Amino acid sequence: MPIATWEGEVPALNEVFLRYLDPAFRYVRSQIPARARSREDALREGLNCVALAHLVTRDLFGYTLPAWYQSLELVRDLAHFEAVPDQEGMQAGDLVWLGADRPLASLEEFVPRYRGHEPPDAPDLPATHVAICTGARAGADHLLLHASTVDGTSALWPLGKFGDYAGCRRIHAIRRLRQEFRYPGDVSVRTG
Repeated sequence: MPIATWEGEVPALNEVFLRYLDPAFRYVRSQIPARARSREDALREGLNCVALAHLVTRDLFGYTLPAWYQSLELVRDLAHFEAVPDQEGMQAGDLVWLGADRPLASLEEFVPRYRGHEPPDAPDLPATHVAICTGARAGADHLLLHASTVDGTSALWPLGKFGDYAGCRRIHAIRRLRQEFRYPGDVSVRTG
């Protein structure tokens, strides 16, 4: 089965990441977490990057995030997540929030203007995209799973490739689900 990845072989990954690295998934901006509540929903109707983050978090750690959490609610949630100070400390399952170098407002200052349940316009968002750290690397670069507008499906990219796109050049935040919300006894996500 062809898989959308960077130029290289797919490394050993946790099986959850492999299940979502499937060209049958279609990127659909309007398929927010409230609409893509399961892998089956996402395969049938598509998903966006935030919906993928919800699904992978649930399947990796056994925790279901509130369906109404869209990008801003998720990145600002420090009750369920803890901040990871830099990319060197990233682990499998961490959410990596990417955006433009110079957004119009910081994450703390930004006030979204939703159209019903539709996501706000991307140029206004400080963090326009979320990807999930797989815990694997391509050389020194972290490999991230994301719902890709470029590939039109879920894809595996090295962190450095995001810099090729103006809306993803800067890491605005890295978030890790707090231990108390994970499966009992889960200390880390193992690959293989």
